[in-house]
Order: sequence, then structure tokens, then C-alpha cells
Amino acid sequence: MDSTPEPALNQTLPDMTSRDLEELGDRQFGSKDYYLAFLQYGKALKLDPDNVRLYCKQGLVLLQTAKYEDAVKSFQEAVKKQPRYAAAHEGMGTAFFRMGQYQLAILSFDKTLELNPGSWEARNYLGNIYDIQKQYDKASREYAEAILLKPQDGLLYNNLGVSLSLAGRYEESISTFKRALRTNGPKDKIYNNLGLVLARTGRYDGALEAFRQGSNTARAYNNLGCVLMAQGEYQKAAQSFNQAIASSPKFYEKAYENLKKVEMRKFY
Repeated sequence: MDSTPEPALNQTLPDMTSRDLEELGDRQFGSKDYYLAFLQYGKALKLDPDNVRLYCKQGLVLLQTAKYEDAVKSFQEAVKKQPRYAAAHEGMGTAFFRMGQYQLAILSFDKTLELNPGSWEARNYLGNIYDIQKQYDKASREYAEAILLKPQDGLLYNNLGVSLSLAGRYEESISTFKRALRTNGPKDKIYNNLGLVLARTGRYDGALEAFRQGSNTARAYNNLGCVLMAQGEYQKAAQSFNQAIASSPKFYEKAYENLKKVEMRKFY
């Protein structure tokens, strides 16, 4: 006869600790189940109300769900409890950036870098802000500093290339985009931006090839046509749109729309 005792029917699981709840929230955050992640972090905070990491994680959830004002409040709570917590300042800066409150974002990112000079994310955001403010020299310096911190991030090179092109430093911009293509960056975006600069400097064959590398032949001709149209080169633009249509007559409707815009101008 088996003498193994039966499990008690009223046996309960042990209560989850703050750390257990945080780890559960992390898994849900990773699965993009932001509502449940936020709840778990909240439960964890009830057990460990001085845990600044949890306030920041709640803030990150709120950033993901575009609740930027609430995110700021979460990061501010973390800063109240630990004023020198760099991640809280960086999260607050991100929320201010998303809200378009750029001066407050600059203050937060500057504080982040004071506490954590290795934050390439803060440098990148500052570059974004200075580009928006048309302070291209400042933006370029921030991207360059970010690249020193994360030299294999192609998106940082891409952002630097865009900033240089906005400043009219086209040759430096082209070199930077070519450098970006040797990293792990988003090739389609980088090729497209390289094509734009090559087209703006009159190197249309190179621009067409860059656009093609980033997408396909029909889209490449359409993109080149858009640049030519913006530059007032209406006849060349029409030729490029026609090439796009010829490359993909059945599927590439965008080129038809752009060709009509050129035809309405009657410049060819």
C-alpha cells in the first residue's frame, strides 16, 4: 500500500517578493504586454517603495504607450528618491523630447551625461534636438561623441550624415554615409539618405544606384524624380518618373501620381 501523503488541498503558493514581481514585469515588458508589466511594477513598488529602478521601469512602460506626462512623473519620483540616478534623468529627457519640450530635455540629458558620461543615447538625443533647432555644428559634435562611445552603431553615423548634409557639408556627409554602410546600421535608410545627398550635388547616376541598393529599381527612379522635381528640374523628373513606371507599370502607382504633378507644371 502506497503511504505517500496526499498534498493538502488548501496548500497556498508562497507570496511573491518584490523581485519576483519585477522579473515578471520584465518578461511582460519584453513581450510588449505593457499593461500587465506596469501592474507588476506597481505591485513590486508597494512592497519596496524606495526602489528607484521600479519607478524608472514604470516610466519606460509609459514611454512605450505614449503617456509622456505620466512618464515624466515616474522619472521625477525616482529622482526625488535618488537625485543622482542617471537612468531617471535620461528617461525624463526622453519623455520631454517626445513632448517637444526641447529645453527641458536638454537639461535632463546634460544631467545624464554629468552622472554617466558613457550614455551614447543622451548624446544622440541631444544631436536630434540640435538638428531640430538648426544648430548643426552642435548636433554633429554630439553625434561624433556618441560614435566614440558606440562605434559600430550605423544609425549614429546615419544621423551624423544627415546633420552634415543639413549644414551643407555634402562631401563630409557622403563620406559618413559610406562609413555607415560598413557598420550594422539600417542599410535601406542609409542608402536612401546617401542617394538624396548625391542627387542634391548633381551626381544622379550615383544617386540612382544608392536608391536602388536601398530598395528596388522602380522606387529608385521615383525617388530620384522627387529630388529633381524639388530642385525644379521638371523635364528630368518626368523622365525619371517614366522610368519608374516602365520598371514596374502594374504595381508602382506612386510614380504615376508624381508624373501628374510634373505634367501640371507644363515645364517640359
